[in-house]
Amino acid sequence: MDDEDDQDHQPPQLWQPPTTADFDRLSAADIVSLAYDQMELTKEQRYRVGGAEYRSLDLLSRILPCYFIGMTVVSGLVFRAYIAASPYAQSVLATANAQPINPWYMSLFVTLSAFDNLGLTHLDASLVPFQNCPFPLLFLGFLVLAGNTAYPVILRFIIWCMYKLTPESKVMFRETLQYLLDHPRRCYTTLFPARQTWYLFATLIIINATELVVYVSTNYWLPVNSGVPVASQVLDGLFQGIVTRNAGFAVTNLMELNPATILVYIVAMYISVYPVAITMRNSNVYQERSLGMYRTDDTGNFDDDSDVRPEAPQRPNIMLKLKRNKTLNSVMSASKNVLKGPDVLLMTQIQRQITRDICWVIVGVFCICALEAKTIISPSPVTMASVIFEVCSAFGNVGGSLGFPNTPTSQSAQYSVVSKLVLIILMFRGRHRGLPAAIDRAVLLPSEQLNHEDSHEQQLHRLYRSASNITGFSTGINSSRSGSQVNVRVLL
Repeated sequence: MDDEDDQDHQPPQLWQPPTTADFDRLSAADIVSLAYDQMELTKEQRYRVGGAEYRSLDLLSRILPCYFIGMTVVSGLVFRAYIAASPYAQSVLATANAQPINPWYMSLFVTLSAFDNLGLTHLDASLVPFQNCPFPLLFLGFLVLAGNTAYPVILRFIIWCMYKLTPESKVMFRETLQYLLDHPRRCYTTLFPARQTWYLFATLIIINATELVVYVSTNYWLPVNSGVPVASQVLDGLFQGIVTRNAGFAVTNLMELNPATILVYIVAMYISVYPVAITMRNSNVYQERSLGMYRTDDTGNFDDDSDVRPEAPQRPNIMLKLKRNKTLNSVMSASKNVLKGPDVLLMTQIQRQITRDICWVIVGVFCICALEAKTIISPSPVTMASVIFEVCSAFGNVGGSLGFPNTPTSQSAQYSVVSKLVLIILMFRGRHRGLPAAIDRAVLLPSEQLNHEDSHEQQLHRLYRSASNITGFSTGINSSRSGSQVNVRVLL
């Protein structure tokens, strides 16, 4: 009896916010129900309530500034250390120009120029004095790639390393990194899934290897490489191939190179932005849905990479269960379908961008050739080939030039004012090419309008599948007949 009286007269205990250990055992809904006010939640607890996508966006907002600032500062210090340790580099800075160049100014400027793909340097001869120096060429070449075409590859590699090095005890941080690796396009436009990242990496290797082979095989016997060791020729070819597509550096006199090499560089400058731009468009599932394209497997189920999911199971298609015996004709048809390409949308994007953008280059070449006809006809370094090179360099925002004899400026400095205006227009147009047909919704948070649009798209797709089951093979599955693993269905 006394115990009951003591319990009745005990003072009421004040509410205390739950600890972190309590939150680890609860779901997000339970966390919200436990807290009287959101201000009672700590930062870690609010991250738990916000979800993996919210934490991923917050993590990216810290990784990206660290990446850009860190690469700029660290690379400048590394290049300054190289100049301090290299007597040859010190002599170049002291004697290459009319006046000596400050090593600190040179280091910070050239590394920032390489990382931002500007191609500017204090040396009048660009990087030609360093054509026999492996470290500055390899280091600056890496910065050129890290700031442009290889940026998505390096960014995903950094996140993957962070995930592997994070201990398993930090469950929430590993979950955030895993979400970035599994759903990168929901958080950032230039962070791609693993398959698209490997494709981009392979594309960069193929393009740079092609430029290297062409440079070495077509210029080893020319006077421009007389006295240059074979190892330095390979190094120069690799560096020139990297910077020709992205930056305006030059490690050799481009005007003295083989015309075949110049032609390859022109093509490379024209397609400089396409690997990243096409990968960006190909990894955007929302643009496929806006075009009415859906990825499904042979069973009619949605692909794992797609964000669209049916709400209810559909009636199985009897025709899909029929077994079809393979013949010689079917095997040959399957081989042809595989060689045609894995993705209709990807091929459509490539064809559309190449055929649409080439018109700007042709018009630019025509205008400059018409304006500079007197100079082109007369014996001078300005030729139609050099005009094409300058136009493609401007359209690709590369900044490279064949140059003009006895002048430290590019060849475009010899053009008239109207021709320079044409190059400026091409630079603006080339910088903004490859934009999506609609807004690229990389960060797509839940909303009522989004849920309504998703439900509407799912209903349209279910109607299409029902129509496909009724009509049979007329609008049915094509890839299942040839053994393909992926279907692309278009709403008609």
